[in-house]
Amino acid sequence: MRLTPGRLVAGAVALALLSGITGGLLGAAASGSDGDGRPAAAAAGVTGCDVTQVAATVFPSLVTVNVRRGATGGLGSGSVLDRDGNILTNDHVIAPAFGAGTTPATITVDFARGASEVPATVVGRDPATDLAVLRVDPAAATLTPIAIGDSSAVVVGQPVVAAGSPLGLNSTITAGVVSALNRWIDVGQGAEPAALVNAVQTDAAVNQGNSGGPLTDCAGRQVGVNSAGAQPPEGGGGSIGLNFAIPIDFAVSVAEQLIAGKKATHPVIGVMSVSVTDEIARATGLPRGALVEQVVPGFGAARAGLRTGDVITQIGGTAVNGTDQMLVAIRTHKPGDTVDVRFSRGGAAQNAQVPVTEP
Repeated sequence: MRLTPGRLVAGAVALALLSGITGGLLGAAASGSDGDGRPAAAAAGVTGCDVTQVAATVFPSLVTVNVRRGATGGLGSGSVLDRDGNILTNDHVIAPAFGAGTTPATITVDFARGASEVPATVVGRDPATDLAVLRVDPAAATLTPIAIGDSSAVVVGQPVVAAGSPLGLNSTITAGVVSALNRWIDVGQGAEPAALVNAVQTDAAVNQGNSGGPLTDCAGRQVGVNSAGAQPPEGGGGSIGLNFAIPIDFAVSVAEQLIAGKKATHPVIGVMSVSVTDEIARATGLPRGALVEQVVPGFGAARAGLRTGDVITQIGGTAVNGTDQMLVAIRTHKPGDTVDVRFSRGGAAQNAQVPVTEP
């Protein structure tokens, strides 16, 4: 499933969601080991991380998600959240079950260390953040919840491990490092907007079928949900070491809302903006930041007095160098919060207390 280049990845590479499409890919699923019954794994080049131990810790919590709709479908990965049978995955993994047509869809999960073809139902989905929760009958499988880490403590350069079912090869594990933090990745398709907010960038190899699977630290604690990767525009190149995961702190907050039967909230302050790049800053004398092009009436920014032409430079103590960083900073707050926004107006630094609301 290929997308146009995202806001971060442009020109030389294109962003692709990492769900697998049934057909030739599923033919590979029969061979998920290295020939002697052990799971396929790759751990070269990672220092200070016992990938063998991580695999032993994570695999009991890892599932492959299979979607069938007539002769078509897809696959992805997921992780067990709790003993009630809730499973965290990406929304685009299960999206084929909700396409146009009258053919009924089925969703099943295969446990990396347990039962196969276990029927699953959709608890809730949030296409805007590419997250979804499935549920299986707790009596149908042995449930081992994955340990949840702290994505706010992740640092650039630390080793990480990705687990999932690339190309249908279940129980696959790869390793790498955190390459960057706080990426804003546009993964929307057509008229349906979606974004990975505050994403963790990693060079751990992830490919089609890894979507929804866990990115973990060296203790096997999940710190992200593998979701998208960059590929050459001509395709066929597999992972090129530019891959992105949704931070687990954010993913769990969305999952908890879905499990509670609620619609996931998406905080906004009500501005449309463009980034002030270095080039624009030199040409105009404006500071780096998010240049407000429109203030939406009735939302927090309008109530706090922000105007067209203001340049937002900081939100809640987080520096804002452009629109992407602004969106990331806002998403760390909840509707009902009030956030301190610093901005430049006519060359003078100002600040305002801006209510955070829902769209």
